[in-house]
Amino acid sequence: MTVAQPKADIIPAQRRNVILELLRQKGVVSVHELSDTIGVSLPTIRRDLDWLAKTGAVQRSHGGATLKTTPGTTFEPDYHIASKIAREEKATIGKLAADRLQDNQSVIFDSSSTVYEAAYQVVEKGLKLTAVTNDIRIGELLAGSPSIHLLVSGGSLRPGSYTLIGEPGTSFLKGLHVDVALMGIHAINQSSCCDTSLEVAYTKRYMAAAAKQVIVLAHASKFGHVAFFDAFDVDDKFEIITDRPLAPAIRRTLEEKGATVTIAGNRKE
Repeated sequence: MTVAQPKADIIPAQRRNVILELLRQKGVVSVHELSDTIGVSLPTIRRDLDWLAKTGAVQRSHGGATLKTTPGTTFEPDYHIASKIAREEKATIGKLAADRLQDNQSVIFDSSSTVYEAAYQVVEKGLKLTAVTNDIRIGELLAGSPSIHLLVSGGSLRPGSYTLIGEPGTSFLKGLHVDVALMGIHAINQSSCCDTSLEVAYTKRYMAAAAKQVIVLAHASKFGHVAFFDAFDVDDKFEIITDRPLAPAIRRTLEEKGATVTIAGNRKE
């Protein structure tokens, strides 16, 4: 994918999205390369990189920056940053997850930028579902489909996100039984899926326990890391959909627990 050269008068949020996309493609980019590509001054690029570094999205290096790949266990980027990283890969994962669903199923849509892509595909396909979500953005999307019976779990809005946590959502999820749960996750270490917040991890645990089948939608960068608190361990009711082949040891561990690992798109497994 080639990032089109934007105009010099684009707003800071647009510039930063372009920077993140260039970093995702190349891994490391110099300040001069970013300045030439985007068409703005070196001081402007440096301010953008400083801002992105403060959010934890990038790691500043001498003369440039890299994507931050080893965040702390409680670090979570702002939703608007996270949703722009690896967007094409997330859309591919989401499309395959939506293809797994059938009319008249009950489905949990976890709060996740990748699960949002699956919800978008569900609406596009016109599937007839009973949908449950703890994400107000996903809820708004699903509410636009006349073929979806929507339930929103309730709770308090988590700062910096669209996620609802706490009561009454927790009690509602504990008593729920659904066909499928589409789950996002912050990190996957061995066979354990974990997240940055205790409340979020417990919410995901209840969602996974409520479903006959759990489909984890995880960009490849999620694997081999730990986050603050365990949400759930995978077993034979889990399918993990990711965007590129995993390290053999990681895949072997997941499959030994009974999980199915699927690579979205046309990449060879």
